[in-house]
Amino acid sequence: MASGWDDLSDLGKFGVITQGFSAVGSAVGSFYAASGEKYKTKSLALSLEHKKDMALFNKRMKESMAWHLNDVYNRRLQILGLKQGDVKSKNIVSIAARGGVRGVGSNLNAMVSNDVLAEIDKNTLNSNKVRAIQNKRLEGAGVGIQASMYGLSASNAFATASNISPFMNMSSSLLTGAGNFVSSLPEGMLTKGNSASNDSTNSENNQGQT
Repeated sequence: MASGWDDLSDLGKFGVITQGFSAVGSAVGSFYAASGEKYKTKSLALSLEHKKDMALFNKRMKESMAWHLNDVYNRRLQILGLKQGDVKSKNIVSIAARGGVRGVGSNLNAMVSNDVLAEIDKNTLNSNKVRAIQNKRLEGAGVGIQASMYGLSASNAFATASNISPFMNMSSSLLTGAGNFVSSLPEGMLTKGNSASNDSTNSENNQGQT
């Protein structure tokens, strides 16, 4: 059994050296693997943060569109009111031109019918306005929830990336490799003063025999 470095064969020495380089290579590989994982996780976090920012931008756009729709429908209601007022005025003039009385008989029925239809048109347009605005605001709320989810995922990814330590991985791998390397060495290379101790013991035994 080999008791020291000099007692190893050339093949044995080559095996020990190879195992030492293998331990170092494994440690370096662990460092770069952890670095790559850290970079990938941080890139994912940045991508999620960008998505969150875009979602918040879209949310603001939805709210802006809701206000714009409110203005558009208000203008439509104003235009509709003006048109209805113009039609009503023309009907009154028409009745008067024919010598009729506005609040009597068929003229009254016609005026009431026109007023009812005008009110229905206003209510329909106002209902469409409320529906369109609420739909946009609901879309904005949905996008806001999505932004919050992206933000939470980005925070988790950043936390995960910060916990990845390439040097820690390299140290752990190096310690494991060093332990395996040391265990592969001949016993004689791991003890100190074995030869001197053996010589002293042999000398004492010889003197005792004498």
